[in-house]
This record gives sequence, structure tokens and C-alpha cells, in this order.
Amino acid sequence: MNTSKYYSNSTRVVVFLERERSQFTDIKIYRDGSQIVPTYATYTLHQPNGDKIVAADTASIDGDGTCSYTLSVAQLPKTLSLGEGYIEEWAITISGNTYRFRRMAAVVLRRLYPVVNQEDLYNCYSQLAALLPSNLTSYQSFLDTAWEKLLRKLRSQGSGFSYLVTSPESFFDVHLHLCLSLIFFDFHSNMGSQTSRYYDLAQEHQKSYLNEWASLKFVYDETHNLTPEDADKRAAGQPVIYLNSRGSYRTWFGR
Repeated sequence: MNTSKYYSNSTRVVVFLERERSQFTDIKIYRDGSQIVPTYATYTLHQPNGDKIVAADTASIDGDGTCSYTLSVAQLPKTLSLGEGYIEEWAITISGNTYRFRRMAAVVLRRLYPVVNQEDLYNCYSQLAALLPSNLTSYQSFLDTAWEKLLRKLRSQGSGFSYLVTSPESFFDVHLHLCLSLIFFDFHSNMGSQTSRYYDLAQEHQKSYLNEWASLKFVYDETHNLTPEDADKRAAGQPVIYLNSRGSYRTWFGR
């Protein structure tokens, strides 16, 4: 194996595997600005206790090089513990060498999906349809990037786990403003000037995004049962820190 080569993979967020559902998981490998097409790949899924749900089973490789593996309902049974600590391991053969890519996974009851779409962007700025760059067919890449940023922030700030949120509409404004900020920053960067109306719009939406995040409240399911403990209460996206004593688990979740 050539240890001097570093291959990037397509992992952006923790992999969420829904219990008792057939689904596929995939990975893409990149180097030098291109996606690599491996010659062989296997998939392993470890439980938090170290036991293997899948042990080096052969994965599929499509023409672009994307490696994928389909998990059956039997491999994700009701008896599996919900939550964090699962590990995916992909053993991928590239130019005769095998590289192992590990990433965290969580077994969940439901994923959290975004509620903002391209029409919502157009409802804010009808000119966006005409301004769509010629190398793109939609603004979906910006929507996806913004959503992944939100999922990472929600996880890293200790304010909750996305798969326990039961009110996806709560994230509409933060997702919308963050996405618009990314779009206008991209427009500005293509102009080659220090100031532009696009830069001002990007800054405005970045500020709106941060303000919306600071006031974000959502309905939360603490016990993994698809039902919030109290639908009239909201958990905070921005955790509250009390300096006089150590915060409890419920304090961190705004309860």
C-alpha cells in the first residue's frame, strides 16, 4: 500500500441507518480532483460492543466508482440498540492496494429530512432562476451543503441529535438563510471584485442565519420512541450554559 497517497472520501455527516428498514449505504473516493474507480470493495458494520453485523461482505461498484452496500431488514432488526457507536469500515482496492475507510454510524428510527427546496429560494429571489450558473442544473448542491452544515452544527454544539428531532419545520429559516448565503458568496467569488451586491446579500443572509440559529427551538424525542415527551415544550438549538453549577442533561437540551 502506498502510504504517501491520501484519498478523500464522501463522508460529510454521521451515517444514519434506520432500524428495521432495507436501505443502501455508499461511499465515493477522490484524488486529484476526480472520483476514483476502485477494482474491489468490501463492507463491514461493527456494533458498539465490537460484534459485526456485516463482516467484509462484497460491495457493489458502479461505473463512476461509487461503492455501495445494501443492508436488509434482517441485518437491522428491532433488537439492535438505537443510537451512536456503530462503525462502518470500507476496504477498497485501488491500483492493487487496499485502503480502509472507517466512519461513524448511528442506528435510528427516523432520519431528519430538510423542508427547504428550490422553489423556496425562488420565492425569496425570483431572479435566481435566471442567475443559475451554466454548469449547474439546479441549486441542489447548495441546499445539500447547507443542510449538512446544519447537521454537523447541531451535533457538535451538544444541542441535540438530528434523528431525535420531531419538528423538521423548525429548521426552515436557518436552512433557507444559510443556503442563500452560500449561493450569494459563490456569485460574489465569481465576479473577482472586492465588493458587490452579492457580497452584501451573502453577509445579510449569514447574519440572519446566525440570528435564527440563536433562537432555534424544536420538538425533541429524548427516549427514541418517535413521540416527544411534551409536544408543548421546545428544545433549544443553542445550548444554555449556567456558570454556577454543572448543567444537567436536560439543561443542555433546553428542557
